[in-house]
Amino acid sequence: MISAWRGSFAVGIVAGIAISAMAVAIAAPTHKPLRPVEVTLHRFDRAGGSERQFADWIAFLHARHREAVQTLARERTYFEAMFTAPDEPRRLYWITVQGVGGSPVERSTLDLDRRHMAFMKAVLVKGSHRQLVTQNVLAPDFIVKAVRNEQRQER
Repeated sequence: MISAWRGSFAVGIVAGIAISAMAVAIAAPTHKPLRPVEVTLHRFDRAGGSERQFADWIAFLHARHREAVQTLARERTYFEAMFTAPDEPRRLYWITVQGVGGSPVERSTLDLDRRHMAFMKAVLVKGSHRQLVTQNVLAPDFIVKAVRNEQRQER
């Protein structure tokens, strides 16, 4: 029981570090983003027997990293990361830092996004998505300023 708790705790710590390092939702009043930014931790269950497909999905994202990063602007996503935990082999955690008004991936006609969605459908258990509740976000001024500058350039 304690080792399971430690693994979940470790995932929480990693997610907390990622949020603290990359989030932009709350900052000093003089350094607010131009538009609201949401920091969200998602949790999904992975289908049993999907280990190979999951490995292929991650390899696909690594192989097409630059192309995948370029799709983030359309979605107004400033940061995205996926996590797994050794003590939860059938679970996927996914953190996003996203501005409002982006185009959802489901509307994309890009090959990369279509394949990404196909992997999601094959690997993730339908109906298992949970959006964890953000309690606090800390972001240094340089992160807030970078997002604000990016928002000025968004169309």
